Amino acid sequence: MTEVLVCAALCPPGEEHQAAWELLAQVLARELGIESLPEVAKGGEGKPFFPERPDICFNLSHSHGAVACAVHNEEIGVDIERLRTPPKHLGQGMEPEAFFRLWTAREATVKRRGQGIAALMRGEAPDPLCRCLPDLLPGWVVTVCLSVDAPVRALRMEGSDDESRDQPPK
Repeated sequence: MTEVLVCAALCPPGEEHQAAWELLAQVLARELGIESLPEVAKGGEGKPFFPERPDICFNLSHSHGAVACAVHNEEIGVDIERLRTPPKHLGQGMEPEAFFRLWTAREATVKRRGQGIAALMRGEAPDPLCRCLPDLLPGWVVTVCLSVDAPVRALRMEGSDDESRDQPPK
């Protein structure tokens, strides 16, 4: 898989966790012909992976009625956040979009590395290979963190109707 695939979809609030796994299953079936999710295990910090399919790396994220997943053959991280007023103790006067672009890049970096929330709270800079996909899901910020420089294809999934668009790197 030479390109990174990032997919996002809306879902009913409160159903994000299950919807993220369903999105991953849909993407694997549609893009790779895998009809059921392979067995899932978790790394030391809780990052899920497919032990029987080391050729498929993935990451999931959800936020306030939306989900995202990223799939590649190299380690990958993804984060999605709904645009809203930033938390006062973290936002430090930043505009919402600027704050959530930074936050999602930092979180996607930590997730790609398989680190826990403590690494996120240390305030490390995002990896330079992070790419924000600003038009993927209007009202949300979606950022993917790659392990290697690769093209990114973004798909917005909506029920049975899929709209796909290639997203240029940012």
